[in-house]
Amino acid sequence: MTDLTQIPVPSEGPITDKVQEIYERSFPPEEQIPLPELLESAELDEVSFVAWVDDSLPAGETGADNVVALTFSFAFHDLFYLGFLAVDGRTRSAGYGSRILAHFRERHGDVPQLLEIEPVVREAGNYQQRVRRLAFYERNGFTVTNMLTHEADQTYRVLARDGIVTPQRLEKALNSVTDDPAYASRVTTD
Repeated sequence: MTDLTQIPVPSEGPITDKVQEIYERSFPPEEQIPLPELLESAELDEVSFVAWVDDSLPAGETGADNVVALTFSFAFHDLFYLGFLAVDGRTRSAGYGSRILAHFRERHGDVPQLLEIEPVVREAGNYQQRVRRLAFYERNGFTVTNMLTHEADQTYRVLARDGIVTPQRLEKALNSVTDDPAYASRVTTD
């Protein structure tokens, strides 16, 4: 596979449109943060909102057909948090997600790396999808923690690799990148 490149998501244009398409297809509406809020958060030094591009694919008429994934993340001196990782449906299962996670491990492997997933519960309408998502992250070195995050009426399970932080530290980090109380996070343990 060829090298992927990262492009900060611009405020508008074909790349932004492609990122929004991938984002909206990958996450249910109740889990989405409006794109303008993600773009505003990305103005903070510790926040990164990028489109991942495979230059070996044709860019197409708009110049965005080679966008294969998006990530929204933030890095602090003591932790790395991956808020969103979404791979375009047409390129899913081509190894892009694992390559992106490998990039983050190489770049931030000296601190704990954390992310959230929907809890894997049989009652969920997308139970099999949740099982596959957990298996994907486990294959990439993440393990289930006893931490849960509660955000905008949703509860998520925290996964970690290369260490862990306290629930209080994670909560502080999550809440430092938004001023909107609707997206405030609370971290608990079970």
